Order: sequence, then C-alpha cells, then structure tokens
Amino acid sequence: MITETYRYPDTGDRVTASFIAQHEPYDGYWRASEDAALTRLAGKLEALGDREHVRALDAGCGEGRLLPWIAKFAARITAADPDPERLAAAKNAKLPEATQVAFEVSPITGVRGGPFDLIMCSHVIQHVPTAELQPLLDGLRAVAAPGASLVLSFSRAPFGRGGYSIDRISPDGVRSEHVGQSRFDEALASGEALPVRLVDPEQLTAMAADAGWAPEWDWTYHVLDDLGVVDEHTDRDELVNAAPALRRQLGRDMVTLWRASPTSSE
Repeated sequence: MITETYRYPDTGDRVTASFIAQHEPYDGYWRASEDAALTRLAGKLEALGDREHVRALDAGCGEGRLLPWIAKFAARITAADPDPERLAAAKNAKLPEATQVAFEVSPITGVRGGPFDLIMCSHVIQHVPTAELQPLLDGLRAVAAPGASLVLSFSRAPFGRGGYSIDRISPDGVRSEHVGQSRFDEALASGEALPVRLVDPEQLTAMAADAGWAPEWDWTYHVLDDLGVVDEHTDRDELVNAAPALRRQLGRDMVTLWRASPTSSE
C-alpha cells in the first residue's frame, strides 16, 4: 500500500530519461509527441469555462511538471503526492500570479477536499499496486464535482493484453524485465528499480465505469513501434490514431478523458 512513507523509485527520473534516449525514434520526438497530445486535450477542456471558477486536483503531481499546464484551466489547484521530496520540488513550479495552490502530502486514495471540476492523474496508475487501482478511481470520483473532467495518462498495453515490467538501468541501457502481477506488486512494495504496469485500456474502461466515470476521448502517443518507412516528417501519432487496428495495438502511452457520471445524489 502506498502511504506517506512512499518514495518514488526512479530518483531523478534516471530510468525514464535513459528509456527515452534508448527508444525514441528520433531526437525530440518524445517531447513533441506529449506536447501535441496535450494540445489536443486542451481543446477538449475548453468547456470548463473561466479558469477563475475552476478547481483542479493534480493527483500524483510528482515534481509539478504539469502544474503550469493545469493552471491554464484552473485558478485553484490542489497538488497531492505521497513523496514529500517530490512534492517539495513541485512548489518551485512557475505559475500565473492569480493561481492558488495547496500542496498535500497524501497517497491518491487519501486525497480529501474538493469538489474538483478538473482532475489530472498523469502517469500514476501504472505505478500503484494492482489492488489499489479500483480504490484510486473510486476515490477520485468521490472528490469530483458533478460533471467533472478526469484526465488519466498512462503507459498502455495492446487492448485486451495488460502486462507488467521492472525497468532498471544496465550497462547496455534500460533493461525491461517482463514479470507477472505478483512480482510487480512485490517490487513496488520493496522499492525495487522502476515497476511499470502496462495498462489494458479495455480493463481500465470497465474499472472506470464501476467507479462512475464515462469515457469521452483518448489519444495514443509516444509511438515507439516500427512503422516501416516513417521518418520525423511523418506524424506517427496521427497515423496510429487514425487507424483503429493500429490504435488497438501500438503506442507506449495513452491520454484519456472521462466525465463524472451522475449519481443518485446529484
């Protein structure tokens, strides 16, 4: 179970940086791909309205990398993370003067407050114990305002085929050891290397529905797969997302947008 004693295992994001250097198809693609995905997502969030009236939660904010982006949509933000050292770094994020941010050392399942109109949970669910994913989705729904938007981004698997790995730096670069669910959970508990869950989008949709979240939009990005004769002038992400068969199988990451379904009390 992730508690306030948790420390993110990839100190300084060394494993992640090495993985990017080793796998991106050309220099600069990783950053450009995420920026393009966020731009598309921003267009979907225009309905939130005036940022002065929007309350947001950055659930698992880490070092605050996305806080400036969230501040475009919300003037009041709660930034929560179980790792106090990463949360301390998040306080250095440069935000508009009119932004109010409350920093909270807390596991995602322990976040209180709200209700929040926008919830961002970026690359968190792939690093939580498998038994905690459903409570996490339930907990985010519990602090959501009626009709709230939830953004989940994560490392993905092909549809219908989830998986797990333990990533560590070796002399030859990042080595990904493919493991089973119990080994993944064990590595999370011990703080070993960087355990990564490759989330099955179909399974996530079912779990989100149980928590009261309805799917609105998704986009696959960081397409690292061999697509044949494709260079940096080809929009790899557009190519994959435009073809349903490719979208079901390819891509390292996915960003998804969900809407809080009405409850009997709303």
